[in-house]
Amino acid sequence: MLTGACAMAAALAAGCQAVEDYTHGLSTQPNGPTSAFDGVGQQTWSAAAPPKLPAKDPHGFGVGAVLPLFGLRAASGRAMQRGLELAVAEINAAGGINGQQVQLDVLDSGVNLASGAEALGALRDHGEALLVVGDGPLAIDQAENLAGYPQLVAFLCDYVTVPQLTPKNGVRIYLNGDQEGHAIEGFIESSPIRRTAVIYQNDLAGLSNSKFLAYLFSGNHAIFTTAEAYDPGEHEFALLAKTMMTVNDGAIILAGDGPEYAKILTDFAAAGWTGQVLGYASVSGLAPLSAGVGLAATAAYPLPDFAANPRSTESGRVFADAYLAKFGEEPLLPAAYAYDSLRALAAAAQQAATADPLKIRSSFISLKSYTGAVGRYEIKDDGDTAMPLRLLRADGTPLPPPIKSNSPSTVQIMKLQAPP
Repeated sequence: MLTGACAMAAALAAGCQAVEDYTHGLSTQPNGPTSAFDGVGQQTWSAAAPPKLPAKDPHGFGVGAVLPLFGLRAASGRAMQRGLELAVAEINAAGGINGQQVQLDVLDSGVNLASGAEALGALRDHGEALLVVGDGPLAIDQAENLAGYPQLVAFLCDYVTVPQLTPKNGVRIYLNGDQEGHAIEGFIESSPIRRTAVIYQNDLAGLSNSKFLAYLFSGNHAIFTTAEAYDPGEHEFALLAKTMMTVNDGAIILAGDGPEYAKILTDFAAAGWTGQVLGYASVSGLAPLSAGVGLAATAAYPLPDFAANPRSTESGRVFADAYLAKFGEEPLLPAAYAYDSLRALAAAAQQAATADPLKIRSSFISLKSYTGAVGRYEIKDDGDTAMPLRLLRADGTPLPPPIKSNSPSTVQIMKLQAPP
C-alpha cells in the first residue's frame, strides 16, 4: 500500500526537448548506453548503462521511476515517463509538495529481471521518497522486496493475480488488472458464450493474467488454456488456432502484451474462427489493430472511456491539452494513468503535510476517491483503486452489450496440448 500512495503523489520535473532527444536516442541506439539531461536536471539511462544517478537535492522530494523504456513495452514506458514529467512540472510550478520541489529520476527496467532489480535498488539507495514501478513482470518479481523498502512504492501495472502483489504491498493505478478481468467476465457471463480459450504470453505478466482469468471463470465456465504459453517472438499461431477451434467456438481471450495480436488474429481468421475475441492490450499492441479488418476490427479490450476520447471530460481535456502543448503529441493511456497517480499522491502528501510514507498512504486512503484525467478512481480501504471499464474496440467504439442467455453454465478446466 505504501506503493500506491506514492505513485500518485510525485513527479515534477521534466524538459520537453530532453525527452525528445532521449526518444530519438532510443530509436537510433536501441541497445546503446544513452543518457540525457533536461533543463532542470532530470536524467534517464538506457538498459546498457549502469544505474548512475545525479546528486540528490537534500531539500527536494525525490521520486524514482523504473519503467520499460526498451522492448515490447517501450511505448507504454515512454508514455508513463511523459505522464510523470508533466505531473512533476505542474506540481513544482505550484510550489512543490509541502514546499519541496520534486526531483524525478527515471531508470530503464532493463533487458531482464536482474537488471530491473538493480535499477530499483539504485533508486532505493538514492534515498527517493517515492518509487514508481511501471514494468509488470518486474513488479511481480520484486513485490515482496518492495514491501520492505523505506520508500512508498507505487505499482503502475495491471497484474494482480500473483499472491505477492496484494494491496498490502502497493496501490495499483495503471490499468487496474482486476477491473480489466471483471469487465471481460461481466461480458462473458451475460452472453451466450459458454466456452472460452485463454491464450497467454510466456512471461510473468501473461501467466498472471491467465491465472486471474481462470480464477474468475472457474466456477461457472469452460476454460481452455494452452499447455505451454507462446513466446512473444513466435510468428506461427495457425496450429494453435486450429487446435483451439476443436474444443472452443465461443470466445478467446488474449492475455499477452499486444504487439503480437495482429499476427494471432490473422492466423485465427485464416483458420476460420468466428467467435468473440477479447484481450488485454498494451498501447503498442492496439496501434496495429486500430485500422484492421475482420477479427482485428471486432476484437475488444477493457478500457476506460479516456482511451477512446481523452477529452470526453473536463479533467481529461485539461490533461490532454497540456500534454499536447508540452510534448507535441496526443497522450496515450499509460501517460494519463501515471499522471493521475502522481497528482493524487501529491494531494495526499499535501493533506498529510509530511513526507512520511505511512502517513501519506493513510492520507491517500482517506481521500476515498480522486478524479483525474482518466476519470474517477475509487480508493478502497485496503489502498487499492478501482475504475469502471468498458470493452472498447481498437478504434475506440464500444462493444455492444451482449444478448443475455439463460443457458445453463458448465464447469470444465483443462489443459489443451497442441498436436504434434
